[in-house]
Amino acid sequence: MIKKKTADAGYRFRIGSHIRKWRNIKDIKQKDLANSLNLSEAAVSNIENDITNITVTQLEDISIALNVSIEQLLSDPQEKFRSPYIYAGAAAGKDQQHYPDNELLNAVIVSMEKKDQQLQTIMQHFIHIMTELMQHEKFVYNSSKQVASRA
Repeated sequence: MIKKKTADAGYRFRIGSHIRKWRNIKDIKQKDLANSLNLSEAAVSNIENDITNITVTQLEDISIALNVSIEQLLSDPQEKFRSPYIYAGAAAGKDQQHYPDNELLNAVIVSMEKKDQQLQTIMQHFIHIMTELMQHEKFVYNSSKQVASRA
């Protein structure tokens, strides 16, 4: 017997992954989003994994917490980064190109700058520690034995 797919399955919005992507772009942890929504982390995880159906009120609350519009939550932010696409403009009667919106690009830039700053801080600490070790301990690396020893 062949199972039939229900008609509504094709029309179901699956915005959980969109919410997760927007949350990551905004550099908000799942725990922080859960706290701002007065939900558990598990509840937010269930929403992001499309396990729990989301209400319009929850969608509005998530929109406010992430500082993005509901329309943005309904769309995949990664789609906006793909090459420009063409669609027929109904009102203008002409083809129009669409590029990622400035708000999204700014959010990505800010996120990348923050990650870059974090990486620079980590590298500075690493260089400092390595410099200290080299000055105080005078380690010598023996590549044949793959060990470090004091000189």
